[in-house]
Amino acid sequence: MISEMKNYPTRFINCVLRILLLIILLNACSTNLGSVNNNAIEPGETIKIAVLTPYGAQEKKLSYIGKSLRDAAFLAKQDLGSLNFQLKIYDTEGREDISIDSVHSAINDGANIIVGPFLPETTKAISTVSKSKGIRVISFSNDLTVAGNNIFIIGDTSVNRAEKLIKYSLEQKKYRFGIISPINKKYNELENSIRDKISRNGGIETFSIHYTEELENLSEIAKEVREKAINTNTDAIIFTDDPNKKISLLAAELQDITNSTEKGKIQIIGLSRWDLSSSILSESSLQGSWVAIPDTRFRAIYEKRFVKKFGYRPHLKSSLAYDAIALVGALIRKRDIEQSYYPFNTNEILNSNGFIGIDGIFRFKSDRTTEKELAIATIERSQPNILKLSPNKFP
Repeated sequence: MISEMKNYPTRFINCVLRILLLIILLNACSTNLGSVNNNAIEPGETIKIAVLTPYGAQEKKLSYIGKSLRDAAFLAKQDLGSLNFQLKIYDTEGREDISIDSVHSAINDGANIIVGPFLPETTKAISTVSKSKGIRVISFSNDLTVAGNNIFIIGDTSVNRAEKLIKYSLEQKKYRFGIISPINKKYNELENSIRDKISRNGGIETFSIHYTEELENLSEIAKEVREKAINTNTDAIIFTDDPNKKISLLAAELQDITNSTEKGKIQIIGLSRWDLSSSILSESSLQGSWVAIPDTRFRAIYEKRFVKKFGYRPHLKSSLAYDAIALVGALIRKRDIEQSYYPFNTNEILNSNGFIGIDGIFRFKSDRTTEKELAIATIERSQPNILKLSPNKFP
C-alpha cells in the first residue's frame, strides 16, 4: 500500500500540505478552449470566493457532508496564508430554492467565483443565474449532466474510473469487456459512456446484461452472464453498481469462470469504490478483482490536521472543498504574478497540466468534467493492494 506518512513530525506535515496547496503546473495551457469571463478584476483587487454547502440540511448525513465541506474550505484558506482573497460560506440546506437565494446573495456580495454546491439538483438550480452573470462555478458534484458552460464539476466520476480501469486492462492484454448493470436510467447513461471508452481505447464490448432488484432472479442472470462470457471469449466483466449484496451474490455464482487469481480466467472489475466496503472486500468470490482508487499519500495528513483544528473526522468528500479552494488560490497567485484581469477565464481553469489535490492530480476537461489520475488496486486478503501507482503527472 502507498505510505500514509503517519509518523512524520507535525511541522513537516503542515509544510507538506502548504506546499501541496501552492503547486500549480503553469506550462502548456491549452488555447481556444472557451470564452473569457467578461467580469474583469483589477490585479490588486481582493478576490471574493463564495462557497455553497448544505451544512444546514435537515438530513443528518447531508448536513455532515456540508459541514465537512465548509470546514475544509476554511482549512484551505488558512493554509493559503496571506493570499489576497475573502471566503464567505452560504448555506444551501440541500434545497434548490435556498440555493438560488444563496447564489443571488453571493452575487450581490460581489463574488468573483463560486465553489459548490454539492448536490446535482442544487447545481442545476444555480446554473442559469451564475451563467447570466458570467461567474464560474466549481461544483462538488460528480454528475456528468450538470457539467457545461460555466459549471465545472470537481467530483470523481464513474466514467473517469472506468477509463483508468479499461486502459489498465488493455495494458494487461484484456481486450474484450462484458458489462453488468442494474436496470436504472442512470446506469444506462453510464453504460453508454463505458462503451465509448472501450471503443476509443481499442477494446471490444462483448455483452451487456441488466438485473432487477429481486434477489431471486440472480441465478438466472448469472447463468446468462456465464453463457455469454464463455461464448464471446470475454476477458473482463465490469460491474457498474455501487457495493451491495447483489454484486456479491452474482460474483459467487460466477466464481468458476472469474477466479481472477488464475491465469486465463475472466477478470472482475468494480467501477465504484469497492475498497470502502468491508462486505465487498471480505467476499471470497471478489478476491482478485480490480478497482481504481485515489492516491492516498496525503489523505492521512489532511485528516489529521482537520481533526486537530475542528475536533471531528471529516467526510471523505470534504477534500473536494479543500482542493477547489487550493485550485482557486493557485489561480489567484498566478494572477498576482502576471497582473491578469481575468484569473478565472476558461483557459486558466482548463490548464492541461492540472493541479495537485489531496487525492492526487486532477484537471478539468473541455466538457467541464474532471479527470483524476488514480491507482489501480486488486482485492487481496480482504484489502486493496496496489498494482499500479497513481501517476504524478498527466501524459
